[in-house]
Amino acid sequence: MKRDLLVVLVILVCVLSLVATSTVCAADAVTVKGVRWDISDIIVLSTTVLATALGIISFIGYRRDGRTKVLLVTGAFLLFALRGVFILSGDPFTLREPLFDIVANLLDFGVLACFFFGMTMK
Repeated sequence: MKRDLLVVLVILVCVLSLVATSTVCAADAVTVKGVRWDISDIIVLSTTVLATALGIISFIGYRRDGRTKVLLVTGAFLLFALRGVFILSGDPFTLREPLFDIVANLLDFGVLACFFFGMTMK
Protein backbone atom coordinates (compact mmCIF):
# COMPACT_ATOMS: atom_id res chain seq x y z
CA MET A 1 0.00 0.00 0.00
CA LYS A 2 2.78 2.46 0.90
CA ARG A 3 4.62 1.56 -2.29
CA ASP A 4 1.57 2.34 -4.41
CA LEU A 5 1.23 5.69 -2.67
CA LEU A 6 4.86 6.57 -3.41
CA VAL A 7 4.45 5.66 -7.07
CA VAL A 8 1.33 7.82 -7.30
CA LEU A 9 3.14 10.74 -5.62
CA VAL A 10 6.10 10.51 -8.02
CA ILE A 11 3.74 10.41 -11.01
CA LEU A 12 1.84 13.39 -9.59
CA VAL A 13 5.07 15.38 -9.19
CA CYS A 14 6.02 14.59 -12.80
CA VAL A 15 2.62 15.65 -14.13
CA LEU A 16 2.63 18.88 -12.12
CA SER A 17 6.14 19.61 -13.36
CA LEU A 18 5.00 19.18 -16.94
CA VAL A 19 2.00 21.45 -16.39
CA ALA A 20 4.15 24.14 -14.78
CA THR A 21 6.75 23.89 -17.54
CA SER A 22 4.18 24.12 -20.30
CA THR A 23 2.57 27.13 -18.62
CA VAL A 24 5.88 28.92 -18.44
CA CYS A 25 6.68 28.00 -22.05
CA ALA A 26 3.46 29.61 -23.16
CA ALA A 27 4.12 32.76 -21.14
CA ASP A 28 7.94 32.80 -21.44
CA ALA A 29 8.12 33.75 -17.74
CA VAL A 30 5.89 33.70 -14.68
CA THR A 31 5.97 36.10 -11.73
CA VAL A 32 4.99 34.64 -8.36
CA LYS A 33 4.93 37.02 -5.37
CA GLY A 34 7.37 39.36 -7.04
CA VAL A 35 9.83 36.66 -8.09
CA ARG A 36 10.29 36.13 -11.83
CA TRP A 37 10.57 32.45 -12.85
CA ASP A 38 11.67 31.68 -16.38
CA ILE A 39 11.56 28.29 -18.06
CA SER A 40 15.02 27.18 -16.89
CA ASP A 41 14.15 27.95 -13.25
CA ILE A 42 10.94 25.91 -13.49
CA ILE A 43 12.80 22.97 -15.03
CA VAL A 44 15.50 23.07 -12.34
CA LEU A 45 12.84 23.28 -9.64
CA SER A 46 10.95 20.34 -11.15
CA THR A 47 14.05 18.16 -11.39
CA THR A 48 15.06 19.11 -7.85
CA VAL A 49 11.68 18.06 -6.47
CA LEU A 50 11.79 14.83 -8.47
CA ALA A 51 15.37 14.06 -7.36
CA THR A 52 14.38 14.67 -3.74
CA ALA A 53 11.38 12.35 -4.06
CA LEU A 54 13.50 9.65 -5.70
CA GLY A 55 16.18 10.10 -3.02
CA ILE A 56 13.61 9.56 -0.28
CA ILE A 57 12.17 6.53 -2.04
CA SER A 58 15.62 5.01 -2.59
CA PHE A 59 16.54 5.67 1.07
CA ILE A 60 13.44 3.78 2.14
CA GLY A 61 14.61 0.98 -0.16
CA TYR A 62 18.06 1.10 1.43
CA ARG A 63 16.61 0.81 4.93
CA ARG A 64 14.59 -2.18 3.81
CA ASP A 65 17.39 -3.89 1.84
CA GLY A 66 20.61 -2.61 3.42
CA ARG A 67 22.78 -2.88 0.29
CA THR A 68 25.49 -0.32 -0.26
CA LYS A 69 24.52 -0.01 -3.93
CA VAL A 70 21.18 1.45 -3.00
CA LEU A 71 22.84 3.86 -0.56
CA LEU A 72 25.11 5.16 -3.35
CA VAL A 73 22.12 5.67 -5.64
CA THR A 74 20.38 7.51 -2.79
CA GLY A 75 23.44 9.72 -2.45
CA ALA A 76 23.40 10.44 -6.16
CA PHE A 77 19.75 11.53 -6.08
CA LEU A 78 20.30 13.71 -3.04
CA LEU A 79 23.44 15.31 -4.54
CA PHE A 80 21.42 16.07 -7.64
CA ALA A 81 18.74 17.68 -5.48
CA LEU A 82 21.43 19.67 -3.66
CA ARG A 83 22.76 20.85 -7.02
CA GLY A 84 19.29 22.07 -7.94
CA VAL A 85 18.96 23.98 -4.68
CA PHE A 86 22.40 25.49 -5.28
CA ILE A 87 21.48 26.54 -8.82
CA LEU A 88 18.16 28.07 -7.72
CA SER A 89 19.46 29.86 -4.65
CA GLY A 90 22.79 31.02 -6.02
CA ASP A 91 23.13 33.99 -8.23
CA PRO A 92 26.13 33.69 -10.55
CA PHE A 93 26.64 37.43 -10.25
CA THR A 94 26.75 37.33 -6.44
CA LEU A 95 29.39 34.62 -6.42
CA ARG A 96 32.20 34.98 -8.84
CA GLU A 97 30.98 33.24 -11.96
CA PRO A 98 33.86 30.72 -12.29
CA LEU A 99 33.37 29.62 -8.66
CA PHE A 100 29.64 29.11 -9.25
CA ASP A 101 30.32 26.93 -12.29
CA ILE A 102 33.04 24.95 -10.49
CA VAL A 103 30.75 24.08 -7.58
CA ALA A 104 27.89 23.09 -9.91
CA ASN A 105 30.25 20.93 -11.99
CA LEU A 106 31.69 19.28 -8.87
CA LEU A 107 28.17 18.39 -7.76
CA ASP A 108 27.51 16.91 -11.22
CA PHE A 109 30.72 14.90 -10.92
CA GLY A 110 29.63 13.63 -7.50
CA VAL A 111 26.28 12.52 -8.90
CA LEU A 112 27.92 10.64 -11.76
CA ALA A 113 30.50 9.05 -9.44
CA CYS A 114 27.79 7.82 -7.05
CA PHE A 115 25.79 6.34 -9.93
CA PHE A 116 28.91 4.72 -11.38
CA PHE A 117 30.02 3.12 -8.12
CA GLY A 118 26.45 2.11 -7.33
CA MET A 119 26.19 0.33 -10.67
CA THR A 120 29.59 -1.37 -10.59
CA MET A 121 29.67 -2.60 -6.98
CA LYS A 122 29.06 -6.26 -6.34
